[in-house]
Amino acid sequence: MKVLLISSNRERHPWPVPPIGACYVASGLEREGYEVQLLDMLYVDNPSSEISERVIGFAPDLVGVSIRNIDNLDQQSSFFYLEDIKRDIIDPVRKATSVPLVIGGSAVSIMPERIMDYLDVNYAIHGEGENAFVEFARNIESESDTSLTEGLLYRDDGKIVRNPVTRIENLNDLALPRIYRWLDWSRYGLDYSPYPVQTKRGCALKCSYCVYNEIEGFRYRLRDPVKIVDEIEEIVANCKPSVIEFTDSTFNIPLDHSIAICREIIRRGIRTSFNTMGINPGAVTAELAELMREANFIEVSCTPESGSEKMLKALGKNFTLEAVERAASLLSSNGIPVIWYFLFGGPGEDESTIKETFKFIENNISKLDLVFITSGIRVLQGAPLCSYALSTGQITKDSDLLRPIWLQPKGISRKKMLYIINREIITHPNYINLQDNSEETIFSYLLKRIYSIFRLKEPLWTNVMRRDILYRITGYNRYRLRNLKKKYEETL
Repeated sequence: MKVLLISSNRERHPWPVPPIGACYVASGLEREGYEVQLLDMLYVDNPSSEISERVIGFAPDLVGVSIRNIDNLDQQSSFFYLEDIKRDIIDPVRKATSVPLVIGGSAVSIMPERIMDYLDVNYAIHGEGENAFVEFARNIESESDTSLTEGLLYRDDGKIVRNPVTRIENLNDLALPRIYRWLDWSRYGLDYSPYPVQTKRGCALKCSYCVYNEIEGFRYRLRDPVKIVDEIEEIVANCKPSVIEFTDSTFNIPLDHSIAICREIIRRGIRTSFNTMGINPGAVTAELAELMREANFIEVSCTPESGSEKMLKALGKNFTLEAVERAASLLSSNGIPVIWYFLFGGPGEDESTIKETFKFIENNISKLDLVFITSGIRVLQGAPLCSYALSTGQITKDSDLLRPIWLQPKGISRKKMLYIINREIITHPNYINLQDNSEETIFSYLLKRIYSIFRLKEPLWTNVMRRDILYRITGYNRYRLRNLKKKYEETL
């Protein structure tokens, strides 16, 4: 039986992200004896034509489409991905073949019924797809009842039925994704994309805006550190990526697991660079910071989200500002560059809490670190924040959350908040938001290739600060500030 998997993600900013989930599913299907091809749409110029050619040439018996994101979660320049996915991928697949089509991926796990309706498809898999997709393929192949597939959503007499999810308990038994086998890694390498490795699934934290545990569950399921480093050695031997990134929502919880991974990397003398998407500031210890430095972490991302104690509580964080200060000090003293993420617009946000956060950043975050600022919190189905949005009348039980609805704090208008945030970004070289980094320029294009070719060890984003210093020297920032005041003059 032939299976065609399509990774629908086409977003390349701030850097291209390889489809690790689709590759896990592809490897799982291949191990069970299926003939599999993975069509990665990221670098495809003409999606409809590419899909038509692949379907005609490969003649699959089953097509799966992986969907990573619903939208870009940016209030200032919001972009809804599903519209393009329907037009450029789902519709061309339907036109090219009549075989069963099933959707899956992290976006689908958040709102499976609503996305099924929007894309007008008959099947979806929510939760982890490795076992569920194999079971679905097996039922299609044997012409058995597909409705019994775990984690499957299907249509029955006009209604969508959702089967319960079973979490994969032993992640060590999964076939490795081996991303370099399923797609052209050299393209990602030229764009200085980090190579993703997953060390665990699940998240026990309860951040008010987050739906990560809707996707992977609240309980941590850990991979064996020895097997993780086995995978890293295989990756380095086969494609020599510039950087390997641990993609867990929070790398350092449980703390002893992240320490064991670092120790195993050091013990084997792995000669590559590492970073990690999520460091929880409440679980940064002197031992961990020292081990990360020794293991050659060239950068980490840390997500305190606020510099206000009031807002940390409102966002459901499990740490205090004192913990953030300690984490900043430990990471800085070990020479580990950090991208700090701050999120404005939560319940109870007002001008005073915004000022508290910027004061905290000024006093505690190194000027050599990057401060990534997001304005506006998107209300996502299943997030604890939904209860607050309901209680304040910002949404109703019938609200359609597929299209972005942004939480509106009572204490400050959106325009006032954006003015304050953008003013701080313009006047601080190491502050940036998604809007500032949303377009590929010749400068950024060349930088990625220089970093990739010469395997430079400093983070790519350090050039953002150099760019903004140039803006200040040339007087361009004065021009930006004048335009900002004109844009928001009624809020001043």
